[in-house]
Amino acid sequence: MSGSKITNKEMHSLKNYLRQGLFNVFYSIFKYIDFPFFNYIRFLILRLFSSKIKSTYISDSITFWFPWNLEIGKSSSLNQGCNINAAGGIKIGNYVRIAAYTVMNSVDHEYRDKSKKICEQDYIMGEIVIEDDVWIGAGVIITKGVRIGKGSVIGAASLVNKDIPPYSIAVGVPAVVKKKRE
Repeated sequence: MSGSKITNKEMHSLKNYLRQGLFNVFYSIFKYIDFPFFNYIRFLILRLFSSKIKSTYISDSITFWFPWNLEIGKSSSLNQGCNINAAGGIKIGNYVRIAAYTVMNSVDHEYRDKSKKICEQDYIMGEIVIEDDVWIGAGVIITKGVRIGKGSVIGAASLVNKDIPPYSIAVGVPAVVKKKRE
């Protein structure tokens, strides 16, 4: 899906509004309860909207957009306050650790047509792929169309806007590979 477009009308369709609204009705009841048992309830609600959710560690205060385009592998964890926009698709592998307040955004506004307001233009989507055994530090931002390779570590507060090769340690704004894992 990298670089594909979705029209403004499609993005704001009645179907998307109804699906997202229905998800929010169920999910919002349990979203902010931090007792660990409720991780399983959040998992079950996500499973109603995506059969590709395999991990039960869904912490409190996470915001999901378009959860039906989300895939989470086994034994992965999403921690408090993450913001996950899967409009363009997000695949999270197995044994992935995602720290608190990470943002993943698989869609952006188009802005190139100066004759239209930005809010009236289409959207550009790009699937985010996080391969197996990755650790993403707190407050990381991951943009559309990015692949983070197997076994990589992304330092806290980094901006990942380009692919990260397997077994890399990347930090910064934008994230730069500093070394390979030994």
